[in-house]
Amino acid sequence: MNIKKTTTFTIIVTVVAIAAITIIIAWLSANLPSAGIVVYEPNNNYMPEIYPTMPSEAYPPDEAYEHTIPPYEAYQPTQDDTNANDEEYHEATINNNDADYPVGDEHYPYDDYIFTPIFTNEPLPEHIIQQITGVTFHDTAPFGHDFLTYLTVTHVNFYGESVIGHLIVAADIGYEVLDIFREIYEGGFPIHSIQLIDYFDASDYLSMAANNSHAFNFRYIAGTNIISRHGFGVAIDINPVQNPYIRGDTIWPAAGAAYVDRSYVRPGMIIPGDVVYTAFMSRGWTWGGYWNWPRDYHHFERR
Repeated sequence: MNIKKTTTFTIIVTVVAIAAITIIIAWLSANLPSAGIVVYEPNNNYMPEIYPTMPSEAYPPDEAYEHTIPPYEAYQPTQDDTNANDEEYHEATINNNDADYPVGDEHYPYDDYIFTPIFTNEPLPEHIIQQITGVTFHDTAPFGHDFLTYLTVTHVNFYGESVIGHLIVAADIGYEVLDIFREIYEGGFPIHSIQLIDYFDASDYLSMAANNSHAFNFRYIAGTNIISRHGFGVAIDINPVQNPYIRGDTIWPAAGAAYVDRSYVRPGMIIPGDVVYTAFMSRGWTWGGYWNWPRDYHHFERR
């Protein structure tokens, strides 16, 4: 009899315990977020810019790739941007004194922040000389490092954000190029990225596939012993994907195939009369978009 009672009691306790655990688990599932656990929710408003992976130079450069166009919001320059020059640029001001902004005040300290565009021209820094030597700068070049200059420029990306880029150009045209990129920035024209082509192993194919804009790269024109205008730092490529190189059926980069139709104007494309075209052409540069063979829509050079 005692054994039966003990067994019955054990069963009842077990059932009650299981029911209690089930209730606790259900409650925790419904209330964990409010209990202080942070739940990550992806931000669907942000999508990274996606460009195809560039094949090696041995891979057929005209292989078809699916290209995803990054989101773009039209950039509207502020009054400070449109009227700015080297003497008039405003310094960024941030007031971090909490006493000035009590709790509940709608005015936040960082509301006073004004982005200051940067446009500087300097001799090649030592770390840049070390970086480019043996990559884009070679002993066979008929000039020394002092022939070149290092530029820092501000540009608008495809998200309408102001970002910093770097170029190496011939020292003789350093300030002219600064003025060109200042005009492009103030006009709000989007440039995907401006990085030294050394980051792409000095490969035009890799740089183009990454939609990178660049200038100096000591090399010879393919199939010749003639130094490219890039080799003298007097040529600049801008947004190769939106402004591809076309030679017959060959299109570089491959993603540029989506932009062969120049009548369908989209952000980042260079069109006669726009701010990029005008900034270069008004200073005597030549545009590859006017060449008969090949057409090189991303290329400008100084003669």
